Amino acid sequence: MKTIFRNVGFAALLAVFMAAGSTAVSAQDQDPCEDFDGMNALYEKVTANYGKIATLEAAVEAGKQYLEKYGNCESAKDFVAWLKPQMPQWEKDVAQYKIDQKLRPLFQKYDAAVGGQNKNWAEAFAAAKEIQAIAPNDPRILNVIIPLGQAALFEAAPPKKNNAFNSDSLMMADKALGMLRGGTPATKKNKTGQEVFGVFEFEDTKDQVIADLIYAKAYVKFYGQGDKKAGLADYFELTQLPAGKTNPLVYGAIGDYYFEEVQKLAEEVKAMIVARNALTTDEEKVAKDAEIAAKEGLLKAYAERGVDAYARAYKNTKADAASKAYREGLYNNVKTLYNVRFDKETGVDEFIASTIQKPMPNPTSEVTPVVVEPPTATETSTDTASGN
Repeated sequence: MKTIFRNVGFAALLAVFMAAGSTAVSAQDQDPCEDFDGMNALYEKVTANYGKIATLEAAVEAGKQYLEKYGNCESAKDFVAWLKPQMPQWEKDVAQYKIDQKLRPLFQKYDAAVGGQNKNWAEAFAAAKEIQAIAPNDPRILNVIIPLGQAALFEAAPPKKNNAFNSDSLMMADKALGMLRGGTPATKKNKTGQEVFGVFEFEDTKDQVIADLIYAKAYVKFYGQGDKKAGLADYFELTQLPAGKTNPLVYGAIGDYYFEEVQKLAEEVKAMIVARNALTTDEEKVAKDAEIAAKEGLLKAYAERGVDAYARAYKNTKADAASKAYREGLYNNVKTLYNVRFDKETGVDEFIASTIQKPMPNPTSEVTPVVVEPPTATETSTDTASGN
């Protein structure tokens, strides 16, 4: 009995395996275009999920399977004709959705740091760097870095005088300017339909944002880092832009540079005169007088440029109560430098009027000294110092 049982059991088991093998072969040989149940299941999955971004990935996966299995089926050609061109855009949308999921908390962190009255620039810079690492080509990054490109301006200015963000802010300003000038598209418009860039109070039109960023760079270099010559290049660029050419602070900063140079040169001339008076021979004095005249020529040339810059600042400053002190200070600086240049006090207003009609000299260009004749042998060293 046991022998028979074993034989019967083995025969039954063998029959099961044979049947399974026969079924597998049958399934493999089946025409996929006749697999209407599978075709319909994937069709349902695509159509149920493609309309919502949160479930679009499921539609993409089902769509890939559908095209792979039934893409050449006559019965599926209408659906394939609709589905196939949708897939590339759906895949992009899914990829962007996944990125947005990562970016959302970072944008929230950034908004909290920049959107309030009390800015947390350290948090804002940290969030921006993470955003750029995740999505370096996202056009929204431009809106994020525009405020950061101006951050150091507000930190470095009195009363804070905090220069901790200077380097990072200048880097962001340069990147934002590169993107703006390179044609990065705007992602939003203002109420009047104009394309705008930036966020919160830093949002404005392209031309104005470019001017704001250049001004921030100029201020940070000039006052924050003390690199006045580097700042001058940015200030002068602003004078060539419609959005910057009427800003009195631009011309005022350039005037400050010239005023400081005049003060330095005046001290050098005084020291040279003292040295000249200590000389014992006429030959030495004549040689020193020529050096003094050359230095005075440079002094007067810087004074003339200073008058030019301050005159433009004065012209562009409003004549109202809020600007009264600043405007009067500019005018006093004009008079001081005018006196150094021309050794007189009359004719200041006429000179201002004529000067601002001319193109402004580039402050980064070489200053050509005014020709000052050295004193004759009969003049005294005191005469040489007159007017200084």
